[in-house]
Amino acid sequence: MDNSISKVIIVPDVAVIISVYYKDKVLPLYMSLLSIFNQSYKKIVVLLKVDGVVEPDVKRLICIFERKYSNFFVFWREENLGLARSMNELLDYIMTDLTNIKYIARMDADDVAHLDRIKKQIDFLELHNDVSVLGTACKEFGIYNKIIKKLETDEEIKQDIIRVTPFIHPSVIFRVNVFFDGFRYPTQTVLSEDLGFWLVLCLNGYKFANLNDILLDYRLTSSTLKRRIGLRKASSELKERFEFVLISKQRVCINVCFIIGHFFIRLMPISVVKVLYKILR
Repeated sequence: MDNSISKVIIVPDVAVIISVYYKDKVLPLYMSLLSIFNQSYKKIVVLLKVDGVVEPDVKRLICIFERKYSNFFVFWREENLGLARSMNELLDYIMTDLTNIKYIARMDADDVAHLDRIKKQIDFLELHNDVSVLGTACKEFGIYNKIIKKLETDEEIKQDIIRVTPFIHPSVIFRVNVFFDGFRYPTQTVLSEDLGFWLVLCLNGYKFANLNDILLDYRLTSSTLKRRIGLRKASSELKERFEFVLISKQRVCINVCFIIGHFFIRLMPISVVKVLYKILR
């Protein structure tokens, strides 16, 4: 009689995609990865794109995690090509090589996911088959300690999509059909690939939602805010928002005012932007 116990193999149905680049630091990355591998929902696989040369201690940490976790796949690239390209390459890999995946979750290399984040998002999506993109609330840390909550229903989100960014990007989970339909992050934007993606998905009729639960600790630093200002980013967002309004014809007059307001905020000094972020959100 064979008394051996067969090992149970867990087939993942959620892929978590992360990108790391030269500005990422080892301790935040460690906390981020640990928060994902310790999720209460266990049917996950983690894909990490190393977007160019990274610090030696970051590289060592990635290699340690790669040896420890069989559900961790690392893709290295010598040249820094940006977040959108990194995400799209991981998405293409999932589409062709990970056929059991039903959901794709985003995560950033310096944020911390609450341990029940993925489970709560999967539970919601299993009950709401019409929702294709789902975000959560977050708690910011760094410059401010502030709770950030987003509009929850599809109607609310889309009505205010020009005034308010619909999602906290690293909190989002997608149904895989969004990507099987051929959609990818836009690569012609300037540090605004997430906004461009939300607007494209909105125009194509995908249903949005946000959980009210705080399921992510979001790191907000001066460097984060500096990446959100400047003429190139302001111009890129201006173009994306105007194109959306021209196509959708949604609340044209008021949305044009919001677009112009966003543009000028992106051009303000960082000291002013810090105050506005604290007051207006």
